[in-house]
This record gives sequence, C-alpha cells and structure tokens, in this order.
Amino acid sequence: MGLFDQNLLLEQLGDPYTNAVVARFHRFAFVPNDVVDGLSQDALHQDWGRENYALKFYLSVVVPWSIEQGDYTHSHNQLYVTAGHLQTRYGTPLYLVFERNVQSGRQPWVLRIAGSQISAPELPIPPEIPLPAQIPLGAEIVMMHDHILSDHPDRIPFLAETPRVAQMCAISGAVQWSLNRNLEFSYWYYGKMHHLVPLYLQSREDITCAPDAIAPIQINRDNLLVRTVLKPHMPYAKARVAVKRHDQLPPWLLAAWSEFAERLSESEIEDLE
Repeated sequence: MGLFDQNLLLEQLGDPYTNAVVARFHRFAFVPNDVVDGLSQDALHQDWGRENYALKFYLSVVVPWSIEQGDYTHSHNQLYVTAGHLQTRYGTPLYLVFERNVQSGRQPWVLRIAGSQISAPELPIPPEIPLPAQIPLGAEIVMMHDHILSDHPDRIPFLAETPRVAQMCAISGAVQWSLNRNLEFSYWYYGKMHHLVPLYLQSREDITCAPDAIAPIQINRDNLLVRTVLKPHMPYAKARVAVKRHDQLPPWLLAAWSEFAERLSESEIEDLE
C-alpha cells in the first residue's frame, strides 16, 4: 500500500461520523496556526471568528471530502488538495500542501503550505459539496420537545410562558411555513449534510431579516425530526461548508455571525446541540 493510497489516507482520517471534526483533522495532520492565519489573509475576505476557528472547521470538513472523493494529487513526497472552494480576491484557487510527518508517534501528515502558488506536477480540483436528502412533501414534523423547550428555554424566550402544546404547534407551524417557501438551506452535521429551517415566529413581514430561531431538520423515513432550535448566529460554521462562497449564505446569517464571531468559543461553534 503506497503512501498516497486512498484507503490508507481514509484509514488515517478515521471515522467520518463524528462532530469533533477539528480534532479528527488534527489527528490526521499537524496544522500550524500560522499557515491557517496566512490562508485566512489570502482568501477572499470573510469573518472566520476568533483564532480563525471557523476556517479550521471548514478545512476539517473539506479536506476529508477531497480524499473521500479522490480529488487529490501528489508528488513523490507531497499530497495536494484544494482549500475547499476558497479563492483569492482575484478568483485564484487556494491549495494545501501536506508532507509526511517524520516525527515518530505524531500525526501522519504536516500541513506545510497554504496558498495560490504551489509547485505540483498536477493541480487538484475542489471536492463536490454533498447535497442533503430531499425533504418529502407532507411528512409529519416531530420534535424532541423536552430538549428544545426545557433544556434551552433561552433560545426562544418569548415562548417560555406558553403552554407546551402551543409551543410545539408554533414551532411546527413555523417549520412548515418556511418549507412551503423553500427557505431551508444546507449544513453539515455528524458526517452528513442536513437542512436548516429558519423559524419566523413573531413576524413574517420580511424574510430577509433574521428569524427568531433556526431548526435543524433530520429526515427520517416517516417524519421530519426537529432535534433542537438554534439562535441565528449559531450554525454559521456548519452552514459555511455547504456553499462555495460565504455570500451565498442568507444575508441575515452573515450579519448574525459577524455580531457574535469573536465571542464564540471552539466548543460553541462545533457543538450546537
């Protein structure tokens, strides 16, 4: 089995079905902060949050996609992938260069270079962004109501004094209202792409404004499961991997993220539930 064999690389990446994707990526490769910082400067300007953690999350999802899809190239000692779909402000693709880690007992790879000008026998192409499953028409909406309404009452505080059945009906109705208007968008969760649905509970006069909350939707055979509800800024990093450019996300999500980006910890970005 050669150094760049896809099965070996997948084995080194480990189980894809985890929410701790940054830790998984860091077990695959040593990722110097200065290389990530340089990449954030080279890329088309966007807010990656405190210590560029949203960018680290982005790379931790898209680099495995490149390997899983076979969208990588190599020389005799270097592995090349794109930095997802990131480009410079002039539209030039950005690339990542990995080398085998020679330090015993450490990660298999080291991220040496991130930039638009690399020397490679063949340049890689970006991975395809997976699509979530199609939402079936007329499916029943089921909620993990105790987790939503009891564990996180601060996320929809104006419903706190409303009877439990009325709360559930309000959320279910808001989900259906947004689905009828195709307002859902994709995000990454636990190794797969799923849907996020904005919840307009107090006003529906302007859907370009931020919703009251966001509902992650899991598609099951017979129903749509609402696992939790999130504040508008919370899913940015996981939604960012689902689009080629950040401006393809809803404007209200960009605005909400910009307000909170520098305050959020790594755990708050990565663990939404």
